[in-house]
Amino acid sequence: MYVFQLCLGESLGGLNAAAAGYIAVIALMVALGRIRGFSLGVYGAPVRFFVAAAMIGVAAWYVDLRIVERLAPPSEGSNLQQVVTTSALGASLLALAILPAIAEELVFRGVLARALAAHSAALAVLVSALVFSLYHLNPSQMLGTFPLGLALGVLVVRSGSVVPGMITHLLNNAIVLVLAHVDVPSVDLLLARHGNAALVGASVLVLGGVMIAAKGVA
Repeated sequence: MYVFQLCLGESLGGLNAAAAGYIAVIALMVALGRIRGFSLGVYGAPVRFFVAAAMIGVAAWYVDLRIVERLAPPSEGSNLQQVVTTSALGASLLALAILPAIAEELVFRGVLARALAAHSAALAVLVSALVFSLYHLNPSQMLGTFPLGLALGVLVVRSGSVVPGMITHLLNNAIVLVLAHVDVPSVDLLLARHGNAALVGASVLVLGGVMIAAKGVA
C-alpha cells in the first residue's frame, strides 16, 4: 500500500495518492484471489458479529487516541492532521476511512489472519495485529492500533468473514475524521471533563464487543 502511494504521491499528492493506492491494492487482491483461487473472506456473518463490530468501532478510536496522547510528542502527526483538516470531509472519509477499511482488512485479516487461523486462531489474531500495527510505522500509532488489531483479528477468526472487521475499521476511522472536521462542543466538553470515565466506557464497549465475537461457535 505504501509503495503504491509513494509512487503516486508526486503526481497525485495527498489524499488522492492515498485513495489511488488503496484502490490499486483492492484491485490487486481481488485479481490475485481469482488467479490463485483463494478466498478473501468477503462473506456474510451472523448478526452478533455485526453488533460486536459496531461496539468496537464506535469506541476503539478513543482508546487508541488516549494511548497515542500518552506516547506521542505534541508535534507528532501534525502533517497528517493538517492534510485532513484542510481537505473536504467527503474526500477524507473516502481516502482515510472507507478505502482503508476495505484494503487493509483484505490484506491483514482477509488473507493473513485467515491463512494463519488454519494453524492456530491465537497465532492468527496476534500476528495479524502485530503486522497491522507495524504497518502504521509511527511508534506511538503502532502501540495505539495494536488493541484494535487484536479485536479485528478476533472478529475475522471467529466469524470467518472480513466484513464485520471492515465495519469496525470504517467506524473507527470515520468518527475520528468527523470530529476533526466538525466542531462538536458538547463532545469536546464531555471528553475534557470526563476523559477517564469515557476511557473506561470505551474500553468496556471494546471488550464487550470482543467477548460477543469470541463467544461460542462462529
